[in-house]
Amino acid sequence: MDTKAKVIEILKGINDEYDPEADTDIIDGGVLDSFDIVSFVIELNDAFGINIGVDKIVPENFGTLDAIVAMVEGLKE
Repeated sequence: MDTKAKVIEILKGINDEYDPEADTDIIDGGVLDSFDIVSFVIELNDAFGINIGVDKIVPENFGTLDAIVAMVEGLKE
């Protein structure tokens, strides 16, 4: 499974109404609330063997699916 597909799977596990085709802003669009973000970060860390530091938890990295995938890919390298 590629990175994008796994991120979508994790997002849908937290919010089953998430539609990756809708291009909704993950934070401002209400896909994830503040409690969900904590769970999401933990799941991303576990799934990809990365460590998302507090400095990475900013809207620029979590606003869109593509931004999340880019951040994860960057941390995997």
